[in-house]
Amino acid sequence: MEVNIISSETLGTRSLATLVKCEDINILIDPGVALGPRFGLMPHELEYRELYNARKKIEEISKFIDLVCITHYHYDHYTPFWEKIDNLWTFASSESATKIYSNKVVYLKDFYNNINYSQRERAKEFIPKLKRVAREVKIADEKEVIIGNVKLKFSKAVPHGEENTPLGYVIMVIVEEKGEKFIFGSDIEGPMSNHTYEIIVKEKPDVLLLSGPPLYLVGSKVSMENFKKGIENLKMICKKVPNLIVDHHLLRSTESLSYINELKNIAENYKNKVMLVAEKEGKEINMLEAKRKELYERIPISNKFKNWIKVREGSPINFD
Repeated sequence: MEVNIISSETLGTRSLATLVKCEDINILIDPGVALGPRFGLMPHELEYRELYNARKKIEEISKFIDLVCITHYHYDHYTPFWEKIDNLWTFASSESATKIYSNKVVYLKDFYNNINYSQRERAKEFIPKLKRVAREVKIADEKEVIIGNVKLKFSKAVPHGEENTPLGYVIMVIVEEKGEKFIFGSDIEGPMSNHTYEIIVKEKPDVLLLSGPPLYLVGSKVSMENFKKGIENLKMICKKVPNLIVDHHLLRSTESLSYINELKNIAENYKNKVMLVAEKEGKEINMLEAKRKELYERIPISNKFKNWIKVREGSPINFD
């Protein structure tokens, strides 16, 4: 089994789009990418460049994909069918979505149960259009599928972070091939939920990819108590999982690197390994959102970009 993470916060965007290559099937999990507001500033030109590159990469990889999984309906985790391209946050469009989902089997988060209002409304708009282009569309929650040598499992709905969060629920994706197990734990944020932690530990993954708790939201949308709970659960996971990849929400803050170093030290004592996505992919750590203020101070935006911002119509700015 080969796991390649296409985009993430340490690669410059909000995403955890992941390709899992198995002997009998290629799986694309959460094919979305986005930017977000931060520090009262819109994304810098360099962030839009990475958004452009990540979207093109997801579209290109989709040509070789058999099956797509969508864990929840946040725009950094799936690509919606928007008739007019979104040049503000995602570069998503109907054209991009069609490239990604056409003739694919798509397993997705239940859009009737264990879902909050905003995600239900997004799913309601998304699913009918998806069914027009996909080969099959199936609800994934608590399902198990055997494809050749691959066992593909989906967890029950777990909280998007802390228990009773208004952000709703996500599902985890578990891929097992020839005794090797990978868990995709997007947006479990730590996990801050002890129940989610128990599911992971019970599965005994060889490789685990997850979102760390959102340090940047502490004091506004997340309590310090729940953040610390997420970190403590991560520390326990470090002792049990041979290969832990932590990224996404936690890495929207440069201060998070001190927590990552602590986790690495704990894991090393148990002969395990903790990595950021950039480190796992052998690339330079590129936390653009976390450094947005610094980017505006150090790197002037180009005249081409300034002119595009004034209009933002039609196609995204071409960074090729």
